[in-house]
Amino acid sequence: MIAWFEDLEVTARLLRRWPPSLEDEQEWLKKTAADPDSVFWVIEHEGRPIGVTGIEGIDWVNGRGKTGTLIGDKSCWGKGIASEVMRLRADFAFRELPLRKLQSGYLEGNEASRRAQAAAGYREVGRFHGQFFREGRWLDEILTELLREDWEKKQADSAN
Repeated sequence: MIAWFEDLEVTARLLRRWPPSLEDEQEWLKKTAADPDSVFWVIEHEGRPIGVTGIEGIDWVNGRGKTGTLIGDKSCWGKGIASEVMRLRADFAFRELPLRKLQSGYLEGNEASRRAQAAAGYREVGRFHGQFFREGRWLDEILTELLREDWEKKQADSAN
């Protein structure tokens, strides 16, 4: 995972920009594994890890969690893997957990993330203007969400 964060092309549109140390990464993995308010998966493709996805900061009382996905292996970009992972993550969240909303977002210009989230049913609900400085300019953070009722409607439509 550290190698993914060392690649500026991979991190260009992520909220986290600088690579963690091996110790930081190990500590984060231990903390995440023990956190009762998060679910985290490694994404495998053709027998090797290529990315990560998860639901974090789960608010069990209000039924919402924040989601994120990273495809760190650039040889797997453009294959629809992120869209499929986001759909599977939503299936888990709404079938196995008592969540009613998944919240996410992406940085302006990250068309791959925009397309993947839209394909998984997320819709834009707002933006923070000029939120992050990347490549010499300020970019908006686009906020998205997927509601349980929208996911259920999509499930019913595809069953018919």
